[in-house]
Amino acid sequence: MIDIEKAREEIAEIARDIFAKFGFKKTTMEEIAKAVNKAKSSLYYYFQNKEEVFQAVIEREANVLREKLQKAISQENTPQGKLRAYIVTRMKALKQLANFYSALKDEYLENYKFIEKFRSKYDEEEKSAIIQILKEGIDNGIFEINNVEMTTQAILITLKGFELWVFQGNTKWTEKDVDNLLEILFYGIMKK
Repeated sequence: MIDIEKAREEIAEIARDIFAKFGFKKTTMEEIAKAVNKAKSSLYYYFQNKEEVFQAVIEREANVLREKLQKAISQENTPQGKLRAYIVTRMKALKQLANFYSALKDEYLENYKFIEKFRSKYDEEEKSAIIQILKEGIDNGIFEINNVEMTTQAILITLKGFELWVFQGNTKWTEKDVDNLLEILFYGIMKK
């Protein structure tokens, strides 16, 4: 008997590289079938269409990112360390998770409801993680924040801007760049 979930996982794993290479728009079910050594018609036993395959791929990548972030945060003892680990891990992982990143930024994909739903869920998870770190910092007397919600939004906007900067070709960012970004977030630009 065929283990459907295992087969779906294997197909998604192989399809990941095809989507990363050609992008969502140019990838076909035929190419995926060829790469997994199956007839195109047999792929439809596991996935209804290319969108469903892509959805499985980005969900897999989202899980990888989630695990990396949780591990990085759990290895830090201070809220500052957790925020830094979150940002550094996030930026490194996004460079590796091409399909996940494509799903977050590709305008063509905005026409698909599952991407909209996925983006919304991811944004909520990210917001929740940052709020948790900020609240821990407040509780420990390390952060002084008047509005946690607004501060979280500011951090997320900054991260998305940094992310855009990186993915526009500035791939030589370093952890020192992240530290400079955090310096501004933590201490601002005012002369003291």
